[in-house]
Amino acid sequence: SSGPHPPTHPPAHVTFARNMAAPLSVECRALGPGDVVAGGESFGTTGAPGMHERITQEDCDACMSALLAAGVHEFDTAPWYGAGTSEERMGRSLANTALEAAPGAVRVFTKVGRLFVEPDGVTPCGPGYDAPGRAPAEERIVLNDYTAAGAKRSLKESLARMGLDAVYGLRIHDPNDNNKYDGMVDEVAIAADEAGACTALRELRQEGVIKHVGLGMNCNKEAHQGAPEDIIRLIRSAGPGTFDSALLAGGWNLLSQAGQQCLVECEQQGIDVYIAGIYASGLLVGGSTYAYMAAPQEMVDKTQKWRDLAQKHGFSLPALAWAFATLPKCVKKVVVGMATKAQVVETMGYMREASRVPASLWTEARELGLLAADVPLPPPQ
Repeated sequence: SSGPHPPTHPPAHVTFARNMAAPLSVECRALGPGDVVAGGESFGTTGAPGMHERITQEDCDACMSALLAAGVHEFDTAPWYGAGTSEERMGRSLANTALEAAPGAVRVFTKVGRLFVEPDGVTPCGPGYDAPGRAPAEERIVLNDYTAAGAKRSLKESLARMGLDAVYGLRIHDPNDNNKYDGMVDEVAIAADEAGACTALRELRQEGVIKHVGLGMNCNKEAHQGAPEDIIRLIRSAGPGTFDSALLAGGWNLLSQAGQQCLVECEQQGIDVYIAGIYASGLLVGGSTYAYMAAPQEMVDKTQKWRDLAQKHGFSLPALAWAFATLPKCVKKVVVGMATKAQVVETMGYMREASRVPASLWTEARELGLLAADVPLPPPQ
């Protein structure tokens, strides 16, 4: 899908030149249910971070009802989650429960960049993943396609799986940072090219097919995951006004601030940030994973120090994770996976608790060595 002459990588040293010295604006603030986005991984074959178990359609429907009742009306999914089954489950739950929401209140986002086909390698994965005789989702084949044509095909296939006439927004998903990426082509350059996904998404927005254009990428910097420099390059090469928002995952939480420069870039460009991975994929909410792998001991130890600090001040560790995630003024929404009604109730509790975390706690965290000197702190209250 990338053509015979794929773009090559630019020199890495130019990446952060523009914003290295720029500060990130931060403040302590309270969030409401309208600031929460339900992550689509909840509707796949696994639950929320740290809850890796199979869930049923009934579980999804109950979760959707609880989300709508709590005032959460924005949903994020992707073909990648559950190889298309997350989109289908979410669509079914919306059909089964959306009458509980105000007309037009529900906003659904999905993503482009990765297409799924049946094991034959050709047939697009349509709806009915659980139909008798259908090949299991685990056998579906992913095809990376960051071209304009690929983006429009992806939207058509996603709408078919979800049973929807339209989605509110589309995000470009994980170019140069995915399980198929081998460094042979530059998917960021393909996406930003004249014939790339960015062009298609701008056109779809201009035509009124969608209302919102975004990106969804990992802004952490692990050996196996994360490409913060590619996020900044995509934003800059796509051009001003392309992105309404950036969904940034994994690189702005209590354990990793590797995505800080991405947030600075978004603040400078006027791009809203949807922050995800606030629990570091599980470790900060009682799980054992960090960045979707078994947590290294240093992160386990650091998590315990954060837990001790939280308990000293009378807070739960997840509430501290929420409070930190929402310090940057550019962060407008928090994307979190919730797979059951109980997790919805629990999440709303963490969100409310987070609003009571004082600015002084972050100063203490820096003194304990939990936050580096270059992580901006809110002024004393």
